[in-house]
Amino acid sequence: MSDTANKMPLTVILLALILVFTGIGGIFGGYSFITAPDGSKMGMTTDILSNSPFNTFLIPGIILILFNGILPLVIAWGLFIKPPWQWPELINLYHKQHWCWTFSLYYGFILIIWINVQIIMLGFSSLLQPVFALTGALISVLTLFPAVFHYYRKHL
Repeated sequence: MSDTANKMPLTVILLALILVFTGIGGIFGGYSFITAPDGSKMGMTTDILSNSPFNTFLIPGIILILFNGILPLVIAWGLFIKPPWQWPELINLYHKQHWCWTFSLYYGFILIIWINVQIIMLGFSSLLQPVFALTGALISVLTLFPAVFHYYRKHL
């Protein structure tokens, strides 16, 4: 295979950087909610949770740090390293693609769903909500770019 066939496309680098950005934000937000479940570190009060199943931000903080913090950072790392792990293949619906490609697609949808559930439960409360919904859409679109798709295609 030629060097150009192995060269990482610019769209992959952009995708990974967006995942790192969202991951860092998720770690920061989740940590802030876990260490101050009353929402004070984020300038919020628990009043906003009145239409949700939560009394404090502790559980949302744990969910945030796991799914919007750690997960996108692991995916970004996977996009660069392409580790040959077998356990993620258990939930890889696209068996001809490396698991990190599939998880990137999953994560784009997770982020969109997370924001929509947040808006349904809490109402529109921040300009960050549409920003992160669009970020989820951008992650999904970049993942589906042909250069990204082909770069993570398994050669069986």
